[in-house]
Amino acid sequence: MQRLMQHGQLSKWLVVVGAVVLATLCGRLIDVRHVAGDIKGDEATYIAMASSLANDGDLRWRPEDYRRFKAVYERGPSGIFLKRSYHFSLHNPSPVPADESLSFGKALIYPAAAAPFVVVGGLGGMLIFNGLLLAGCIWCGALFAAAVTGRLTGWLLAFAFVMASVVPVFGAWLTSEVFNFSLVFFAYFLWLYKKVASAEPRRWLTSPATTLIAALLIGLAAFSKGTNAALIAPLVVDALIGRRIREGLLVAVVFVASTAGLFGLNALITGEANYQGAQQTTDRRSFYDAYPFDEQGTRFDTTGHAMVTNDADTGRVLASDALEQVPINVLYFFVGRHAGLIPFYFPGVVIAAGWLLHPRRVRVWQVATALAVAGSVAALIVFFPDSWNGGGGPPGNRYFLSLYPPLLFLAWTGIGLPTAVLALAGGVAFTGAMVLHPFAASAATWKNVERAPLRWLPIEITLLNDLPVRLNQLRGPILFVREPTVLLYYMDGHTYSAEGDGLWIAGQATAEIVVRTEHVLKRMDIIFSAPIENTVEGRLDGRPFSVTLKAGQESRVQIGSLEGERYHQSYAYVLHMTTSNGFVPAEREPGSKDTRNLGVFVRPRFVYEDEPR
Repeated sequence: MQRLMQHGQLSKWLVVVGAVVLATLCGRLIDVRHVAGDIKGDEATYIAMASSLANDGDLRWRPEDYRRFKAVYERGPSGIFLKRSYHFSLHNPSPVPADESLSFGKALIYPAAAAPFVVVGGLGGMLIFNGLLLAGCIWCGALFAAAVTGRLTGWLLAFAFVMASVVPVFGAWLTSEVFNFSLVFFAYFLWLYKKVASAEPRRWLTSPATTLIAALLIGLAAFSKGTNAALIAPLVVDALIGRRIREGLLVAVVFVASTAGLFGLNALITGEANYQGAQQTTDRRSFYDAYPFDEQGTRFDTTGHAMVTNDADTGRVLASDALEQVPINVLYFFVGRHAGLIPFYFPGVVIAAGWLLHPRRVRVWQVATALAVAGSVAALIVFFPDSWNGGGGPPGNRYFLSLYPPLLFLAWTGIGLPTAVLALAGGVAFTGAMVLHPFAASAATWKNVERAPLRWLPIEITLLNDLPVRLNQLRGPILFVREPTVLLYYMDGHTYSAEGDGLWIAGQATAEIVVRTEHVLKRMDIIFSAPIENTVEGRLDGRPFSVTLKAGQESRVQIGSLEGERYHQSYAYVLHMTTSNGFVPAEREPGSKDTRNLGVFVRPRFVYEDEPR
């Protein structure tokens, strides 16, 4: 009987492996350039690294790597991070000539894991790999949740947790985001499943060794993204509180050894332990228009942008003005339109809120988990005051992605089906359209927030230059007044390009504009005009106004007592306008080819507290 069971288990594993290989082979059918769209985020670096490993068996940037990349994308690797290589030495590392080869300036672990899938499935194999990781997370989450609350509710809750959030959108990114998310997810599942499983035939999942495997996975995740390091603390605390001193020490040793070992491996490969560091401040660079080993003979030393430790807002960390914006950043962190936890990670917020409302069912390891996540969030807000969303205009909060998995494991005993339905329905309302079209949602991230209910939430002014709108040059920042400087950010598609001293907003539509001024505004005077009767309802900096227009006439409003919000050395004000009527010039004016849906023409005048010369 035991042999039959072992044979059955082996057969299941063979089926799983066969299915994975077959799915990966399907990656050959994916035209990555047309399906995944243009290069986004750090894709250029990770694609080049995985391709180098799959095709050359190394992690060096050479002429063949450039040619390989261009053959797929018909352009250079925009945004790639490259470093000068050094021969490994503990004392005096000597540089490898930059015209021979360069190293990559990103963590090697995701490309190393994805490389076998690239060998089998080409670049499409990376997309398959991301999809398999997400499927694995749903399966593990369902096993845990079902043990806590029942089979139907557990599966629904796990599915909602992953698929009714922004997580699947990052599955369309050929970057490490989903990989880091999965490492943490699998780690917490391996650590905690045995705490909720009853008589379970999967003995290997309930053995003490799974905690050490979890520590290893968190160590890998911490190497890939340093903000994950605090997630090891609950494992150590749980062991110490349970008086399992040896286990706690082993967990810490495995975590440190795995993280340090990967930094050591990076040192052997590149000559520098830190993939974001460099021997000299100019030894790590990013490239956007010209690339080493391209057709123009671009040299590493003469182009690119020096980017050592590029993830920190180093100039503002712990500065007084940065600390002053912590309260508003906390608000934005939870309810922000572009990066808030509630809209983009709604199922996890539902679980965490329900857990807080059931204190009698709280377990010690859950408290430690919640504190670790809260501490990591606090670190993001304090140490990344201007880019805690991950920078670069991502969909949702990219940095929180790998901090999200622990929230599932706050599920309390007896959690009901209504909670799972709420998590699914609420998450779908916020991110459903994005999940259904992940490639489109990734390619034009500024469009995701134009639909309700996301557009009802506040704009994160403290992230103004790292919001998705910055990725569209027609949206912002638009230089509207040169001196004193006034910049405009069009937060939706209902504002047309500036014309002279004003701009048109669409008819029968609502337009939002962030007005960024060099000096504090005393008031704003706005002159409205239109060739048709119209009504404009609006507010500026929360101050409401209303204008009724007669055809061909002007109407002026003055909005004073403005406060605005400080953004670096400038001030930001949100202008919200809704028009009741519209027209198409081509339908009214003979010979006109203007097919825009126009509402009113808006001419703002800026009056400052201290009128500048």
